[in-house]
Amino acid sequence: MSIAMYKGYGVHHCVIGVKRLDIMKTFYQDLLEFNNVFIEFPTGEYAPLREVTRTSHPRYTSIFLSQEEGGIIIGLTQMIDPVPRAIRKDFRYGDIGVAKLTIAVSDLERLYGELKDRLNFCSRPKSLEISHWGDYHFMYCRDPEGNLIEFISGSNVSVRNRFGGVRWLGVSVTNLHRSLSFYQKYLGFDTTVISTHTNFSGLVDEISGGNQTKVRSCVLASSQGEGMVELFEVLEPRGRSIPSSTRWGDFGFTQVCLNGKVGANIYKVAAHFEKEGMEFLSGPQLMGDEKGGGFFYIKDPDGIPLEFLVFNQ
Repeated sequence: MSIAMYKGYGVHHCVIGVKRLDIMKTFYQDLLEFNNVFIEFPTGEYAPLREVTRTSHPRYTSIFLSQEEGGIIIGLTQMIDPVPRAIRKDFRYGDIGVAKLTIAVSDLERLYGELKDRLNFCSRPKSLEISHWGDYHFMYCRDPEGNLIEFISGSNVSVRNRFGGVRWLGVSVTNLHRSLSFYQKYLGFDTTVISTHTNFSGLVDEISGGNQTKVRSCVLASSQGEGMVELFEVLEPRGRSIPSSTRWGDFGFTQVCLNGKVGANIYKVAAHFEKEGMEFLSGPQLMGDEKGGGFFYIKDPDGIPLEFLVFNQ
């Protein structure tokens, strides 16, 4: 098996730890049209997550959703045991970790007009030009539990319906050069969609808590699969590191899940990452549902949880 087979094939899903699954599910389905159900986990104990949750009897309930046009799946997960806590009580753009969902829309101004009384928008739509990309129109809102959602449109954003799916996850890092190298070398993000730039500087003060926020950012994709990642480093004000007491399932964005090659041997894949010196949060675990396959968890250079997921078919 070649080394390339062990790399990721794009982002499959993002898990969001929630306080109230009923409220969050209604929000994402009714307002943002996440109506495709990938899988639902009823309240129960799930032994494969013992290592990553650091408990002997992890219990939770969860639903995984996507929009009609597909895109990255979001997993709304309400932990029961261990009892979840807020990752941060005063989340700011730039704090290290999975920081936002970026959803493509067909008409940003129209969406703002239709939903400004129902969504907690951080500002009106904004626009800028990005070199080798073109026009980029964006605005942010917060979901009922304060998680950031970015809506984007532009000439390079093709959308058939009102919403075009979660195109990428925004991951805030402490050192963009280091993280860029890691995601390209080990995780299969071999295509640069938007090169490193600083054009968002001064345009995200409403969500950073700063004045004339300085940020540099890039967007990466895998040539082998969909689901992109935006890596960004907030230079001023600097983002805060992940609290050491944070556990999987705490309130807020929790993880990035990468697709592995269908049918790959999860134990061989994990052995490869171990040989590469990765820090593991969880060893290989088999999935017992009808889809089959397995998963394991590693950390990126900032300690952000990364799940590597392989389906049998």
